Amino acid sequence: MKGAYFFAILAYVFLLWLTGFLVTKRARSSEAYLLASRSLSVPLVSVLIAGTWLGGVSVVGMAQGAYIHGISALWFQAGVWVAMFITALFFEKIIQGRTTYSILDIVGSLYGKRTAQLAGLLQFVFMVWVVTMNVVGGGAILSFILRDYLTFGQGMLLTAIVFTLYNAAGGFAATAYTNLIHIGAIIFGIFLGGIYMIVNTGALSRMAHTAHYFQPFGDLGAAQLLSWAYISITLSILTQPVINAASSARGPREGKIGIITGNLIAIPVVVMAALCGIVARDAFPHESSLSALPALLQLLPVSVGVFFLIAMWAPLMSAGSPYLMAATTIAVKGYIAPMFSIVSDRKLLIASRLTTVGIGAVSLCLGFFVRDILKEVTFLAVLLSAIVYVVFFGWLVKRIPGTWAFAALAGTPVILFLYFSLGLHSLVHPIWPVTMYVFIVMLAGSLFSHKSQSR
Repeated sequence: MKGAYFFAILAYVFLLWLTGFLVTKRARSSEAYLLASRSLSVPLVSVLIAGTWLGGVSVVGMAQGAYIHGISALWFQAGVWVAMFITALFFEKIIQGRTTYSILDIVGSLYGKRTAQLAGLLQFVFMVWVVTMNVVGGGAILSFILRDYLTFGQGMLLTAIVFTLYNAAGGFAATAYTNLIHIGAIIFGIFLGGIYMIVNTGALSRMAHTAHYFQPFGDLGAAQLLSWAYISITLSILTQPVINAASSARGPREGKIGIITGNLIAIPVVVMAALCGIVARDAFPHESSLSALPALLQLLPVSVGVFFLIAMWAPLMSAGSPYLMAATTIAVKGYIAPMFSIVSDRKLLIASRLTTVGIGAVSLCLGFFVRDILKEVTFLAVLLSAIVYVVFFGWLVKRIPGTWAFAALAGTPVILFLYFSLGLHSLVHPIWPVTMYVFIVMLAGSLFSHKSQSR
């Protein structure tokens, strides 16, 4: 049985690498590498968006969350679904006449270079951590299923190498085309395996009468879960992979439709992942929560399990790839090119490929420090929330000097550090003090600017 799974993984790796190298010719310039020459169709934008939200957090992490907290874990993803509709609404502002590369361009147009550089750095930290979490998810799945072949570290290594290599070869076009494969594999496998288990185990019926597993707010309560939903709204609207996908579309129409369609594709998959986590709790109550999803292979025949295995592993690359390319875009366009005065497009392309490989390597190393996928992303997401606040202040309120926006962003990591140092994160989520701080600073900046102009 494990031999069949091992060869299925190898076949899938071969398919991905073949696809990545076949589109290498599409990545012969820096813009082609980073944004697929701004030429992607609706289906490709859709799978980029769907893949971004079907990763270690929303599939493996969602199963882990549902294993512990039940169906209420879906509140985190509910915010993402709302955020994608908001993103489509503000699409023209994001792409800025199809000149946008990264969050640095959006923030820079409102507040200047210094504030943009800080916003880019905060986004970059989050992007790298999300890539890391997808690498960890890959290690957890492969080492659990193929324990006779791979250790946890080797599983992480294989996952990181696979998607880092095809992205380094084919750039954002490779991300789009491999995500087309990933999304098809995810939808088919997760529903085939999930429906088989639901029908044949009766686990959901038993868990419906167990503790909190089907209560809307579960064991965490409304305040905590609504905080999760709110955080995921603020982190998702201007996250760099979505900016990359929007900027790579052929035009505004393709970009908007792609974002909405990709969002609708992702929703049922995440719900099924949560249900699978609850089935795992019933079948394997003493299993590690991180292994909740791969443990379910024991309930499936090999003919179904092969597809379910691929459906578990593919999301880690379908999300890891866009985030890897997002981190590359920020690093190259925001820091590396200006720092080394790179003007030649050929040198910029080489720098982009080397950066992709470097970020993949760093994420692999960081993977050994991840413990709880869902909780850790909600804490770091506060960095992105602050960026969304200052951008929307710039779009809707205006007349705020860049110094105030810089102060609002700079204070956010300080608050996070103090919050964890004092142990306050276990009492109230840091999103709330950060929200209060940023709003106070930005409102003060708006009032100060208005008074100055009135004199």
